[in-house]
Amino acid sequence: MRVVYRSRGKGEAELEIHGETHTILNLLVNYLNQKLEKGYAAYRIDHPLKQEAVLYINAGGKDPKDVLVKTIKDLVKDLEKLEEEVSKAAGKPSAEA
Repeated sequence: MRVVYRSRGKGEAELEIHGETHTILNLLVNYLNQKLEKGYAAYRIDHPLKQEAVLYINAGGKDPKDVLVKTIKDLVKDLEKLEEEVSKAAGKPSAEA
């Protein structure tokens, strides 16, 4: 995966993301929109056969890079919790145990 970060003024950023499509971006945008009190996040994929997307963040006056990094950390924590719960439900020890 390759990411190109572009600031678009106060509280806004655009990221070109190469090598990813809807799988990661849909989840990330959903989390960003839950975390943002003001502003929003969205993404677009210009061609369905290319693994290239553009993620847009309007952080409502906050630093979009900080909002993005915090959201990714929160997402990773939630995925680790999910992994633990699934392992318990399946009767298998978690990867960390």
